[in-house]
Amino acid sequence: MAANLIIDLNTPLPPNDVDPLDLALAPPDDETPDQRTAREKLEREAIQRSRCIDAELRAAKATMKRYKSAIKILVLGQSLSGKSTTIKNFQLTYAQKTWAEERASWRAVILLNLVRSVNIIVEVLKEARASERDTADDSQPQPEAHNKHPSTTTTEQHRSVLLRLAPLKEIEKDLKVFLGAGSSEPETNSHSIEDDAQTKFRLELNKVGSQEFSVHSSSGWKSVLDQIRNPQLGKESQLHRVACQVVSSCKDDIRWLWNDSVTQEILHNRNLRLEDSPGFFLEDIGRIAALDYQPSDADIVRARLRTTGVQEHRFKLDRSNGTTVDWIMYDVAGTRSSRAAWIPYFHEITALIFLAPLSSFNERLAEDDRVNCLEDTFVLWRLLSANKILANVQLILFLNKTDLLRKKLEQGIRVKKYIPEFDKANDYDTVATWFRRVFKRIYVDNTQSKRPFISHFTSVVDTQATAQTLQAVQATILRNDMTEAGLM
Repeated sequence: MAANLIIDLNTPLPPNDVDPLDLALAPPDDETPDQRTAREKLEREAIQRSRCIDAELRAAKATMKRYKSAIKILVLGQSLSGKSTTIKNFQLTYAQKTWAEERASWRAVILLNLVRSVNIIVEVLKEARASERDTADDSQPQPEAHNKHPSTTTTEQHRSVLLRLAPLKEIEKDLKVFLGAGSSEPETNSHSIEDDAQTKFRLELNKVGSQEFSVHSSSGWKSVLDQIRNPQLGKESQLHRVACQVVSSCKDDIRWLWNDSVTQEILHNRNLRLEDSPGFFLEDIGRIAALDYQPSDADIVRARLRTTGVQEHRFKLDRSNGTTVDWIMYDVAGTRSSRAAWIPYFHEITALIFLAPLSSFNERLAEDDRVNCLEDTFVLWRLLSANKILANVQLILFLNKTDLLRKKLEQGIRVKKYIPEFDKANDYDTVATWFRRVFKRIYVDNTQSKRPFISHFTSVVDTQATAQTLQAVQATILRNDMTEAGLM
């Protein structure tokens, strides 16, 4: 049975000028001084919490407003296409203060790149020496085979140099510890492949156990540089200094080994072209191994530190009317297993920069060595051009690695061997123009709107030339952004 509600009509009502809520919150008449102190402390803490929440809400609202008004750029392409290098060029051009603050921190990354290259050579020469011993100890030696490449026979000096460079194996491990992240091994498949130097190069790197170091971080190299600038106390704080000292003490041996004709012949026979790989610094050993070495802009752009996941980078760029606008650039991993992560970023972006490495015409995917890298790039470009979500997004094509393309063509590598439909002269201008026409044809045949085809020949390791390209890109994107906003 429900209780009866009893109303005492004789209870006096509060005066009209008294808020009933104030009466409800008023302290009891019998409150002691200690109780009053405790109550006032709780009230002050509650007010402070309320103010903090209000400030966070205002900051979140302002951040969301800036985010909505920011120009968002998605940078896509295969792994090793030059995405991170492009981002570095944007930072160098438009965020010079941050770039200067991070300059010294790149030294550890460049040392790692250098030491890794040396260790690859050491492992290759150790295998060559082991092969020579096996041939010499054979109970039925075949002089013809042994003397087939007499210029590739190592000497006692090679043995001594390899012994002196042995500590660099531990230095590579220590530098990885110092950088504060784990390494991963690129996936390779065992499908049969044709005679392809770059594919063999990747397989040889795996064979000698020198897989590429990568950083598993949602903030990319930023978190790595923060780790270097603020090293932990103890052992890790000493690792970088020791690495610098050891590399400096080995610089003469490293220079001799790299310039040695026997070393070069053995690398050539193994199809190992380290000078064409990212993060190659052996030609700069004298400068980089100096104890007072500070990375140049070009060094930082060339430095290789593979990152996984999605990295976000923010810049402030000037508009032509004197105001500034926030740019948010997203660098998404380019391996096949990571491409599903591209799609969520299609909805809010202003423009998309796609990196197409032209020099990859004779290379194959690390994830699937049955697939030609440039053919895979054509497929990606067609999918992006035809994507309905991107119909109102400006696509900008960077035909990248033109320096390596020119170098390969000058070496006599023929495009037709790898792309049968190519039937032109094998010089740089003809090949580059033909590739551009192929990308344009794919774009025109598949695009969902009347947006123009915009492309740039680039070598993003060339900071000066890339700065001019970025200025053109900035103008294009800002012009399109103002048109979309109805300001033009």
